[in-house]
Amino acid sequence: MKLYSRNTAIAMTLLAIPCITAAQQVNQKKVDSLVAVINRQPDNIAAIDEFNQSLYRDTTLRLHHYKTWMKKYPRSAGIYYGIGTLYTNQESPAARPYLLKAVALNPKLSAAYAELSIDAERWGEFDQASEFQRKAYEASPDNPDYLFSYMYHFETKDPVKYAALLKELRTKFPESDRGAQALYWKALRTIDFKEKVAIYEDMKQHYPINKSNWGTSGMSDYFDALLGDNPGKAAALAGELAATPGIEASTKDEFTKSKLMAEQLIKADELLKAGNTAAAITLLGSLKAKRWGPTIGIVALAKARAAAAVSPQQGYDTLMKYYLKEPARVMKEPLYSYGRQAGKTNEAIEKDIKSRLLNTSKPAIFSFDAYMEPGKKTMKDYSGKVVLLTFWFPGCGPCRGEFPHFEEVLKHFNRDNVNYIGVNILAEQDEYVIPFLKSSKYTFTPLRDKETARTNLPVRGAPSNFLIDQEGRIIFSNFMIQTPEAQLMLQDMINLLLDKNT
Repeated sequence: MKLYSRNTAIAMTLLAIPCITAAQQVNQKKVDSLVAVINRQPDNIAAIDEFNQSLYRDTTLRLHHYKTWMKKYPRSAGIYYGIGTLYTNQESPAARPYLLKAVALNPKLSAAYAELSIDAERWGEFDQASEFQRKAYEASPDNPDYLFSYMYHFETKDPVKYAALLKELRTKFPESDRGAQALYWKALRTIDFKEKVAIYEDMKQHYPINKSNWGTSGMSDYFDALLGDNPGKAAALAGELAATPGIEASTKDEFTKSKLMAEQLIKADELLKAGNTAAAITLLGSLKAKRWGPTIGIVALAKARAAAAVSPQQGYDTLMKYYLKEPARVMKEPLYSYGRQAGKTNEAIEKDIKSRLLNTSKPAIFSFDAYMEPGKKTMKDYSGKVVLLTFWFPGCGPCRGEFPHFEEVLKHFNRDNVNYIGVNILAEQDEYVIPFLKSSKYTFTPLRDKETARTNLPVRGAPSNFLIDQEGRIIFSNFMIQTPEAQLMLQDMINLLLDKNT
């Protein structure tokens, strides 16, 4: 997983280049030129954006320029926008006053409203973020990015308005890839299979993979959806996509491999029907799923079917290996079915799952500062409860996107038995945390991270998620919850860890 922070790349660049290079000298000339432009045209937004995004890495010097310009041009919206954007690029709570000053001076400055919307998300002020984005779009009605961002504020709270705005986006900006992006997320979050297929067919027609990056991502997911339902159709789709003229070599390679995967699954089923179990097992042994997504479960089920043709116990053991890593709902009933065929009760199967998970578990050891009360919180404070632990930071969009899914899952549980903890991993964003929690109404307990405080919790970025059992052992990690199917998986994971007597 990636750490979704704008300033991460800048920080890494600083560490990697300790001395002034020829390229930096050239860039300094470019920066000097931009400074000259802004001195003459303080409301030149394009020059200000370029100045902020240049390799001009000395923030202190840039702030010096802005303070000088604010004195020289106290009525310039562009200058206040520039310093505000400099701070939003750093995901800094200091941004808001400057951006508000910019729109007060120029109520039509759409770029400042867009930055205010992003900043409001970090404060947990989602309605305010929507209002800022509305103003951005009204100020620049020819910008599809602003309409797209405004539209997404209504995805769950007002689906009718969301649908109307999506229609407006696609009608008004038919060539924008934002339409494909909207369909991609709509399909991903749609449960009904026929509706999902209809969305993908819409994408395939209007956003071909030789013109649309989001269209390419959507067709990859379309293949995954078809693979579990009809491998023949999945193979045909992948073959058609691989033959699309004008696509990149990597895209062609992806769909060529996908076609082969579907053909191998079809061939394996043919071998099983013909009674050639050994050949089917051998063929499937070389079959590899994609690193993420539903093909993991599809391949696991295929291998389990072949193994079960030898014996139900072998089918059970084969599927169990996959289920322990990612207990997706699609694998749950087949696993229990093979177990029952092998003579096990449901209770025995659940006990077996828990036993195997415990064999690879490790104790969760941490000591974090609390935001809303004095002192530290350790694992001992949550003894006897299942703990959903997520590492996040306010500027992390995927983290903010995951919180509603967590909240939906936790509605199914007595919160006396399940603790929900959010650990902020960026100290420079501390000022956002408590306002974010209060404004968003999310229910996690906010704690403050220190790398030395998370002894054995491998945090590779944000979000990083862990599920800890009632004995303080890490049972599940490295999962993300962004779809209805993933929500069901997390619900099963928590149920598995809860003592049935609680």
